[in-house]
Amino acid sequence: MPNNHAIRRIYWLHALTPTHAGVGRGLGYIDLPIDREKVTNWPIIRGSAFKGVLADYFGATDERRKKDELLRAAFGVTGAEEESNSGSLVPTDARLVCLPIRSFRGTFAWCTSPLALTVLRRMLQLAGVAHLPDAPTPLEETKAHHPKSSALVESKKVYLEELDFDGVECPVAQSWAEKIAAWVFGSSQEWQQHFQKRFAIVPDVAFDYFCQTGTEVHTRVRINDETKTVVEGALWTEESLPAETLLAGVIQCERVFQQNGKSQNSIEPARLMDHFAKEELVLQIGGKATVGRGQMRCVFVSV
Repeated sequence: MPNNHAIRRIYWLHALTPTHAGVGRGLGYIDLPIDREKVTNWPIIRGSAFKGVLADYFGATDERRKKDELLRAAFGVTGAEEESNSGSLVPTDARLVCLPIRSFRGTFAWCTSPLALTVLRRMLQLAGVAHLPDAPTPLEETKAHHPKSSALVESKKVYLEELDFDGVECPVAQSWAEKIAAWVFGSSQEWQQHFQKRFAIVPDVAFDYFCQTGTEVHTRVRINDETKTVVEGALWTEESLPAETLLAGVIQCERVFQQNGKSQNSIEPARLMDHFAKEELVLQIGGKATVGRGQMRCVFVSV
C-alpha cells in the first residue's frame, strides 16, 4: 500500500456459517484442510479468492465485462493483448483478527492476541486509518485481558476450552473491543455490546494453539443409493473456519486501466470503490456451498 493517492477501504469478513476456504487434498489427518499463512500458520482468506467472489456477486461474467465499463475496469477482461486489461480493484489477503473459542462463561469468546492486534494495527496505519488504539503489550502465559463488564469472567478467571487464565481488565482491550465492534457491527448497537462483552486478548502462544485446534473438522461420507451404506473409501474429513470468525484486509484502487495497460481517465478510482466496495454484502466464500458453508458478511469501512 505505498501510493498515498490510492483510494482505500478496509474490508471485514464475518463468518455467518462455517467456512471452508481450502487448498485441496492435505497430507495430514485432515483430508481437506483450510488455507493458512506459511509463517504464522493462522487461517487466511486470499485476496484472489475474495476478488473472485466479489466479481461473482456483481455478475462479472466474461460477456458482461465486455459490455459494462465498470465491471471491465474493476475486474479486468482477458483476451487478445489489444482487447484485454487488468482489473483495478486490488484486495490484500484477509488476515485473521478474532477466532471464536468456546468459553465456560458467555458461551464463546472472540479471541485475539497481542501479535494479531499489532499486525492489524500496522495494516490499518499503512491504509491511512487514524486514531487507533495502542498496540497491546505481550502477555504472561497465565493471563487474558478483557474489557470491563466482560461476560467471560468467573471468579476472576477466564476459561477457554481446556485452558484457564487470570482475567485482567484492561483499557487497551476495551479500546480495541469498541473499535472492532464499531467497524464490524456498526449497524447494530446490540451486536456491538455482544462483541465487547465477549472480546478477549490471550497470550500469543495460546492464540497459536487455538488456531491449530479451534477450527471445525467435519466427517463426510457418500452413501450408496441402493444399499444406503457408505460407499467404500468415500469417507473424508473437512476443516472449516468456525462461524463468528473475523478477518480483515484492505481493498484499494490506484488507477483505472484500459486496453494495453493504459490509464482510463473516464472512470475515477473513487467511482469504482463507491460502486463495488460501499455497502454491506453477504458473500459465498470457499467451497461446500450446497451444505451451507461459506456464508460471510463483508463490511467495508472507509479510510
